[in-house]
Formats: sequence, structure tokens, C-alpha cells
Amino acid sequence: MTSCRLGQDVGLSPRRFSLSRQESTEPSQPQPSTDKKETNSTQVHHGFPKVVPAPGTVTPPQSQGSVRRQSRALECLAPPRKGSFRQRHSPVHQPTPPDRPPLVFCKRRLSWPEVDPTSTSGVQETDGSYFESFTALSWKRDNRRFSAVRVSETRAETLLECEKEQPTEDDIERPDEKEHLYVDVLYVITNTVGAPPAPGGQFAHYKEEMYLQVQRAFGISPDRHYRLLNAATEEKPKIVVLTVLVQEAESIEAKDANGFSDPYCMLGIQPAGAPISPQPPLTPRTLSDVGFDNNLDSSHHDKLRKHHSFRLSFKRKDGGRREQRDSLGGPVPAKFIRATTIKPHTLSPKWNEKFKFDIDDINNDTFHLDIWDHDDESCVMDAVSRLNEVRGVRGLGRFFKQDIPSTGLEGWFKLEARSQRSTVQGKIRLKLWLSTRDDRGFSEEDNSLEVRKLSRLQKVIMSHEISKHEPSWTWSGELPGPAMTIFHQMAVQGNLTDLQCALARFVAVVQVNRLAPIDPKFIHRLLVDIDKLWFQAAQESVTRELEQWLAEAMTSFVDKSLNQIRRHRDIFPALHPPSLHRLEFLLRCLGLVCPFNKGVRGEIVGALRKGSVQWAQFYLRESQRSPNSMVCFTTTLVANLQLGLSYYHSIFDATNGIQYFSIIYKQFDAILAEEVTSRMETGQVLGTTLTQCTVLEGDKEPPDIRPFELYLVLQEFTTLKQHLSVMPQPPEKPLALQNYHEWFEPAIQRWIMVSKAKALQRVRAAIMLDRICEGDRIVRHSTSSVDTVSCFYQMREFWKIIAWPDSNSYTYFEAQLIEAACAAAMHYADLIHQALADGGYYDQTGPFRTSDEMCVTVNNLEYVRRGLSEFRPDTHNPLESAETLLETSLTQLESRAERVLGKLVPSMQVPLQKAVFHLAWSPDSLPTNQAIVPLLEYLDIHLSALNSALLTKNFNRALTLIWNTVLGELSRQTDAAGEGDRPANFYDRLHEALQLLVDFFNAEGLGLSTEILQNESFWRVEQRLQYYRKETDQLIDLFYMQRLQQQMMTSPGPYGVLAVRAYFNHDSLCVEVLHGRDIIPLDANGFSDPFVIVELLPRRLFTHCAEQHTQVHKKTLNPSFDECFEFSVSLEQCKMETSMICFTVMDHDVITTNDFAGEAFLGLGTIPGVADDNARVDNFHGLKHIELPLMHQTDKSRNIV
Repeated sequence: MTSCRLGQDVGLSPRRFSLSRQESTEPSQPQPSTDKKETNSTQVHHGFPKVVPAPGTVTPPQSQGSVRRQSRALECLAPPRKGSFRQRHSPVHQPTPPDRPPLVFCKRRLSWPEVDPTSTSGVQETDGSYFESFTALSWKRDNRRFSAVRVSETRAETLLECEKEQPTEDDIERPDEKEHLYVDVLYVITNTVGAPPAPGGQFAHYKEEMYLQVQRAFGISPDRHYRLLNAATEEKPKIVVLTVLVQEAESIEAKDANGFSDPYCMLGIQPAGAPISPQPPLTPRTLSDVGFDNNLDSSHHDKLRKHHSFRLSFKRKDGGRREQRDSLGGPVPAKFIRATTIKPHTLSPKWNEKFKFDIDDINNDTFHLDIWDHDDESCVMDAVSRLNEVRGVRGLGRFFKQDIPSTGLEGWFKLEARSQRSTVQGKIRLKLWLSTRDDRGFSEEDNSLEVRKLSRLQKVIMSHEISKHEPSWTWSGELPGPAMTIFHQMAVQGNLTDLQCALARFVAVVQVNRLAPIDPKFIHRLLVDIDKLWFQAAQESVTRELEQWLAEAMTSFVDKSLNQIRRHRDIFPALHPPSLHRLEFLLRCLGLVCPFNKGVRGEIVGALRKGSVQWAQFYLRESQRSPNSMVCFTTTLVANLQLGLSYYHSIFDATNGIQYFSIIYKQFDAILAEEVTSRMETGQVLGTTLTQCTVLEGDKEPPDIRPFELYLVLQEFTTLKQHLSVMPQPPEKPLALQNYHEWFEPAIQRWIMVSKAKALQRVRAAIMLDRICEGDRIVRHSTSSVDTVSCFYQMREFWKIIAWPDSNSYTYFEAQLIEAACAAAMHYADLIHQALADGGYYDQTGPFRTSDEMCVTVNNLEYVRRGLSEFRPDTHNPLESAETLLETSLTQLESRAERVLGKLVPSMQVPLQKAVFHLAWSPDSLPTNQAIVPLLEYLDIHLSALNSALLTKNFNRALTLIWNTVLGELSRQTDAAGEGDRPANFYDRLHEALQLLVDFFNAEGLGLSTEILQNESFWRVEQRLQYYRKETDQLIDLFYMQRLQQQMMTSPGPYGVLAVRAYFNHDSLCVEVLHGRDIIPLDANGFSDPFVIVELLPRRLFTHCAEQHTQVHKKTLNPSFDECFEFSVSLEQCKMETSMICFTVMDHDVITTNDFAGEAFLGLGTIPGVADDNARVDNFHGLKHIELPLMHQTDKSRNIV
């Protein structure tokens, strides 16, 4: 909406910036208004287009007769409306044109471009786009790097399965071993141990589901499955074992007189068959230490008795005891009874003792436990007898008649009395679980075979599950429920601990990972479990054999992982987030496997180095197929380094503290330096030697850019060294490519030399193909300036792209480049200025007009000057010669533009002279703001034309020239007034007009600045007008005040010094002339006859005080006067600002007139008695004298004189 309104109201027609002669001299027709009512109600302002009020603005109506032409002159000084250039309208043929906004001549649209940078003559084709070919190297380099990154993206998308390895003989299981394992698994499923869990709970799976799971995993046909299942059912059944861990008890009842007890536990199995007569048991401590089997030979019992010194008597004590009821249905055989150690003097015993019982009938046998207080007078046999005779132990008996699940039982159990007459309290913590063992004659504690068997089964089932996922590492490690139930039963029946199960699972995963990679996150989870269980489990749970087995698996895993790290670019693409996640957990796994082994960290670094070398050598061979092999190869390295810095480095650093980028960069630096050095020495890189060349006019051959392609890509490579964690320091070997730029110094010199010749050629070609650029919103210029500046831009941009690293040669090359640009700019300025002069521009006479030739030339010069100014050196210590040359060239371009614009002054001289004359000599009845209207209208019309046609800098130059011309006319009229009669307010009018003109040319900050306006000419005119406006007495006072100011700023000079003292006391001014020093000689004998005249100024104020003088001192230059003079004056007279004493030193001559030797002034307002009214004469003794430097009036032509 805004742009449409501007187009209608402002009238941005193509003729708006027309610079034809007719427009500058003839009035133009007004644009039709969209609002007829508004047009008819407005007055005509000469040269002012219509002001369009902002939306919502209420404009009061005006009558046509109430607005006079004189009042319109002041409107040009009112605050302007923010607008754009307006089309000029002549008041001659338009009785009621729209109003012109004030100060419109200096308004610009900041959003409008002054020059069209896209306008070109196609001059690039004349030299084969020489400069553009070099600046294009930057984006070509970026494109090559992006292409290399896209190759990585493609590899990340395809993700070729390159991790799988061929299976070894150890990985392939023989058919007979696999079949034997299958039978064992079927046996485990058939003979599950423990009560079945509730439906839907953990390990609650039917046997049919487990059969189907292993059948599919092993790949067994149905017929063979049933045959092997029958074989499994015929296997000899294993012995079921109940393991009881008696942990602790709390708050048991005190049985001894000391308020404590000596508790121990009696526990055993009640068989389902007839009771067997008990055998005398061992002592409680011996029972606990012997183990879990009563069927031991007598020799072993003797060893145990000798080992423990605590002995108990098995003799029954005489005397009857109260008969108690047994909680069991009959006597318990002694072979099933176990006892814990005795914990003396405690009510909260802690045992943590484990017992094992062989179960004959898993479905009917019952476990029981009693807690006894040990009495030294009784023996364990009594306890056993009572245990066999007592009936009805509640609580424990009732609980342990329940079934034990496969996961075992653990918890606190409340103690209850044997009979209703007994009182007990407290609770006990127990852990019970079931297992099996083979009756094969070896130790039941050695279950290594069961651990390996579980690992083999897990490997089979994991391989089956992984086969369902592609790729294999997408498997998360989750197994079906039936498989987990099978693993659980194997662990239960083999009495495997959690640590042994974790080891079996990890070994199986490592073996599967060799053939089909598994997600390292899953492996990391297994390692964390092993790490936790390792410190929690008892040392007996892991044998030396299992430790060796685990070590072999971990070594295999580390070797596999290092191989993956060596090929991490292919296996874990940087642009594939899941692969980076895998790499991170793979490195975490290595950290867990060897948390304190620095050797693993070194092996990772070695794998990275070896892999980087192999990867770089592969791509070096691949790059030989491309035309520019070194550029292609280096680009590939740069792309890989950037990917590594962005993705790999943080992973290696966070997981293992490895500085990935530094390792890779140094490897690539050595490889690349070796290859580039070899090619440079053999001359395979062309253009890196400086040779003499001749640049032919119109040569369109494309430039040789191959050396710079290699330079730029090497530059990009070396720039990445800023990301190194630590730069190599002696005696460490430095980076091989740190001085790569030395190879390309000849290429840089040749480029600058050829660029200078090409720039001069392009300037000449651009002028030959020159055409004027026209548009509604641009100033008048031609394509040659745009082509020349574009040439400068290309040279400067390529120099920035080069970013030469050596500071010493950088300054030298920069100076050469500046010299080339300056030569091209001055060549262009000479050609277009000569063309303008040859066209008769300087021979034209007549009134002012804005010609196309003038505007195009000065705008071209200014645009080229702008482009050249961008070459100001960036270095802190540029060559002084280059900086001087650049500033000289810029000054010459400005001088050329000012010379062209200087032709405006003669053409505007006569109209300005008439307008200023009209202003100065208008009748007194005409106010200044009305008398100046013709001058302001003339300036506004022509300045608007210049503003719309010139660049800002040129317009300000023209504005300055016109301002100085106006000042000159004002000065001329000021001087002419003294020659005849003038109006009474002549000087007041000119002074007021001068201030109006300052405001006009300043245009509220949009025109000339105050510093430019108040130049030396302005102050000279303003001062003269001030003088002419004052009375004679005021001028005299002003003159002496200036002399007094000059006296205060004067230091001792060649005319000598006069020492005086003055003070005021009781209406009397006392002046003492003390002595003079270094008076100038004025006689032929080299001396003077000096005397001093003392005079009070101004005379109109001290009319009754005559001047006085000292005695004459003959033939001396250092007279000593020591004379005092008194003047009768009042204190009020001395306090006047203009009151002063004038000391005039004269040389006395007898025959001729006295000669002037110097004068000095002393203000009365500063002497004692005047500056301090309370001072008395008593205080004046010892006053210091004042030394006044004598002065001569050198400027006798001053305006005030």
C-alpha cells in the first residue's frame, strides 16, 4: 500500500531525473492529482512539489488569497517531511500547483540504490573473464568439499555391511556337539526345578513354548526333535539340592540370666518315608564347618575335631525334663540335620552360613529350622533328642511346607513357639533355592562345564534372533520369554551364580559379535553387570579356569573393537547418527574392559593412526583418476577432518580422553606434505615458477588457475591446525605443511603483474563499450564505472581469499596490488575526463543547466573513487609508499570531480548576483524572510536537480561550491554598500539573511554540516557584517578588546618587554612604569631613546584623564624608568569591561617624528583595588610587577580597521 501511494502522490515518473536542457531551463507540466479538491485548495510554490500528508493527518483548509508569496519563503526553513525527490514545477504556467515540501532539495530515499551494480557492458568477455575466474576459485573449492561430504552422506545411507568376518574353526560347532547340547537343553526343559510361577509372571512359560524355541534356534526337524526328546527323558535324573543361607536374626528372646542368649540354629529335612534312627551328630561348630554332607568317613571327622578346639559333650544330663510336642510328624534322621555356629551373648545374631541338602522327594520332603540357646551343661544330643520328640513348631513348619519357586525364597520369617505354653519372639532372615547336581564322582562346586554349556546355548539362541534383524546391530539384545526361562532353568539346575550367568552371556555375545556385529550398547550393559557382580560375589564363584576363559573372550573383543576403530570411517559413518551411537558405546566398552590399562588407550591411538594412513593411501590412489589429483585428494582430507572435528573428536575425547583430531591431522599432514613436495620438486604443479610473460590486448585465453586451486585447498587444510589440542613444540617434529605458502610466491607475483595489465586493458575496453544507465531510482552514471569498480572488487576479493600468511611478504604484495589498482583508476579518470573536455564541456557558456555529460562524469569519478578507497591497507604496518600512493590517487580523483563541478559556479554567478542584489537593496518595508525568497527559490530549483542527478558526495561538493559563491556575493554586496547611500537596515538584513542561508544549506542536518558551512569565508562575512552593524565607539571598544585579548595570549617576542605595576586606591589609579628590556633599536647607532606614553582607554570613558609619558632615556635598549603616574578615576570606571591602560613605547627623535617601538595593554579589572574592593593601600606594598610583552599590529588590513 505504501509503495503504491508514493507512486501516485510523489509522481515517480521516468522524467523525474531527466537532465535535459529543456527541463533545466523550461517549466515542466504538473502531474495530475488524484484528489481534485486538495489540488484546488492549495497554493503554488515555485519549484515545490505537492506535500502528501500522512494517513490520518488533518489538514486545515486555506484560502487562496491568504497565502502570500513572501510568507511561502519561510516555509522552506520549516521542518521537512520525510519524502523523496520531487519533480520540479514552474510557477509561470501553473497558477495553483501543489505545495512543495520545504528543504526537499536534500532529501533522499536511503532504501534506493544510487548506482545499479548489476549494470555492465559485458566487458568480461573481452579478456576471458580473467578476474572472475580467480574469485570463482573460492566457491569451487567449497563445492568440491561439499561433494566430498555428499560422498560420506551416500556411504552413510547405503551402510554396506563391511563388519562381518568369515567364521573360524573355533566358531563352527560340530554336529555331534550341537546335538548333545540340544539333548541337554531338552532334559532341562523336561525336568524343570521349582514350583511353577503364577501365569503371566517371570519364567511362566509352558514347556511346549520352550521346546518350540530351542527347536527353531537349533534348526531341528520335528522327527529328530521327538527322537532326541525321548533320549532326554531316558537320561539318569539328577540329584535335587536345597541350598539354605541362614543370614541373621533379630530381637530373639533372652534365655540366660545375663539378659542375652547364645543362639544357634538346627535345620534339616523331614523325609516323606518312615523315620530313621538318628546318629549322634557332631558339635554345632563342627557341623557348620564340615559342609553339606553327613556321609563323611571317620578320618575326616577327626581332622575337623582337631581343627576346632571347642568341644561339646554328647552325654545326656540326668533328670527329667518337661515333655514337649514336636512340630514334625516323627523323628528326623540325623543325616539330614545341620547346625550353625553359636553366637554368644547376643539377641541379634548374624551367621551368613550356607547349607546344602540333597532332596530325595522334591514333592513331599519338608524343610524345618529351630533356634536354640546353647547351654554348657547340655549337649547337642539333648537338642537332637528333643527335636525328635517335640511336636507342633508353628510358623516355620507351616511356611516351609509351601513350595519353593525356581527363583528361590528370601525374606524375614517370624519365630513362633513350639507349644502354647512357650513364649518366643523375634524373626530370622533366610534365603532358600533349589538346584541339581550330577552324581558323577567329581566336586559339585566345580560347575565350569555348566557355565560353558549355558554360554553355548545362549550363543545359539542369540544367533537365531540376530538372523531376524538386518543389519545385525539393530538387535537390541532382547530375547523371547521362553528362551529366558530356559536360561534360568539351566542356571538353577547348574547352581550357577549371577556372576557366572553374566560371564556366560558375555562370552556368548563376544563369539556372536565376531560373525555378526552386535550393538555395543548391549555389550556395554553386559560389562556393567559383570563389573557390579564381580565385587559382590564370593571369590569361590569364579574359578581360575573361568577367569582365563573370560580373559580370552575380552581379548577377542578388544581385537575386534580395535579393528572396527581402524576402519571407523566405513563402519561408523560420521553422518549416520545410529553408527555414531554405536561407536560411542564401543569406546565405553573398551574403557570398562581395561579401566586402568593405559595400553588400551595407546592401542586405540595406534589403530587410529594405522587406519588413517590406510584410508588416505586408498583415496590417494583413487584421486589419480581425476585431472587435478592433488586438489581432489587434499579436498577429501579436508572434508574428512571437518567431519572428524564435528562428530568423532567429541566422542573419543569424552569416552577415553583421546584427542582424535590432533592424531588424524598430524597423520594427514605428513602424508600430504610428502606428496606435495614430491610433485613440486618434479615440476608436476605448473605455474609455481616466475616466468616473463606478455599480456596481449584482447587476449581471451583462460588464465592458469591450477596453482591457486592447490594453494587454496592447502590453505584450508592448514587453517584447521587451529583446532589442535597442543601445537608441536621442540624437540617435537613441527608440522610439515606450516610453510606451504613459500611454494606459491612466484605464482602470486605473476598474478599481480598480469592483473595490472589486464586491469588497464579492461578499463579501456569498458570505456569503448560504455553506455549510460538510466532508471527512476538511480543517479546518472555509465557502465564503465561499474565495470572498473567490479574489476577492483575482483582483485580485492581474491587477495582476501588468498589470505597470505607471511606478514613480511604480505606487505610487499599488498603494496603491488594497490599500485595496480591506482594505476587503473587514474587511467580511467584520465580517459573519461579527457573525453568530457574534448566534448567542449569547459567551453560552454550560458545559464546553469545540469547536463548529462557532467553528471555522468562526476558520478563515474566518485564511484571509482569509492571502489579504490576499499584498498586501504588492512595491516598495521603498511608500506608508507603504498599508503601515500593510494591517498594521492584518491585526492586526484576528488580534484577531477571538483574541477568538473567547478564549471557550475560561472554559470550560476549572474543569477545569484541578481538574487543577492535584490535581497540587499529591497525596501526597508520588506522583511528579510520575504526579500530572500527569490534567492531561495532559485537555489531550491537547481539544487533539487543536482540532488536527483548526483551521488551524495558529488552533491555535497556542488553544494559547497554554491555556498561559497553565495558567500562571495554577500561579501561583494557588503563592500558595495559603503560606496553610496544604503537602507538603514542594510547590514541587519544581510546578517539575518546569512543566518537564513545557513539554515537552508544545512537543511536540518541533511545538507552541509555546520563545520563546512562555517568556513573561513563565512566567518569573514559574518564578522564584517557584525562590524558594519555597530557604532564607531563600539568598534573602537571592540578593537581595543581584541588587542587586550591578543596581549593576554602573547609571549615575549622580538619587540621586548615592559615591566609595570598598577593599583587603585581612594579614587586614584596609580600606574608605575618600572623598566623595559630588549627594546628594539630604532636609531642608526644601534640604540634607541625610549620613553613610554601611558593612556587610559577608551577615551570616551576617561575624557578628563590626559595621557602621560615618562622621561626619555638616551641610547639604551634596557631603560629603567621607575616613574609613577596617578589618574583621578572612579571605581565604577575601572570596573568597566572595556577599561584598560595602553603603554606605548616610542623612540624620541629631535628632528623627525618619534618612532613606534611597541605597545602593551593592561586591563583595569584585574589590578589590585579593582579586583578586590576591600584592599587598602597598606596591602599594596611589595606588589609584584607585571611584565608585558610589547606588540606590533601586523594585520593593518583587518576588517575592523
